[in-house]
Amino acid sequence: MAYAAEYLYSNGMRESCVADDADFVLLPIPTKKYMLDGLEDKTVFYATGNYKGYDYNKDEDFLLKNAFLTTEGAIALYKENSDIALYNADILISGYGRIGKSLHKALNAFGANVTVCSRSEKSRTLAEHNSAKSIDFAEISSGANYDAVFNTVPKVVFSEKETKALTSKTLFIELASFPGGIDTHCARDYSVNLIDGKGLAGRYSPQTAGYLIGETVLKMSEEVMV
Repeated sequence: MAYAAEYLYSNGMRESCVADDADFVLLPIPTKKYMLDGLEDKTVFYATGNYKGYDYNKDEDFLLKNAFLTTEGAIALYKENSDIALYNADILISGYGRIGKSLHKALNAFGANVTVCSRSEKSRTLAEHNSAKSIDFAEISSGANYDAVFNTVPKVVFSEKETKALTSKTLFIELASFPGGIDTHCARDYSVNLIDGKGLAGRYSPQTAGYLIGETVLKMSEEVMV
């Protein structure tokens, strides 16, 4: 958020030390309900939730660029936790939204063998068109000999059956928001190498992530305050 503020300062904004004097208030990702206390009469830019104000985390351009930053962080996280090169590695991506597509493109460039797992037939067809193998979640139970799984689905899709199918060598990188894609109790019971990959944009590229927030909020503020 300090970098978001820096971006706004560099584009003509000024900080107000008193909320009553501010034209708008910028809140962080994720925004908690208590953060809006006392701001009922202010223009608020927030991220995630259903509050009065403007959710910059719903801006399509922001989400797409944030997916690129998440992809970069996910690859860095993999390299920090695996002794296996991405070249010729067997990688499973669960989910094929913005992050899944971005990851697929990057992993392809590294020469990884990518399989996309999705319940959506449309997503599986698109993944195949983009040169990946594709499977449904039901097919994971038949054997999951992957070097890594990158999960982007924000709901539990790896229950006991799917988790049990993973091998001990599989690195499971959780990129989705709570509750994530894997049953954490099952992950513990089957000794899955589970890595927390939430918030990678801010963890690995804080300046770029902050500037992206600033850029998005500046654009939105110009639209809202005309």
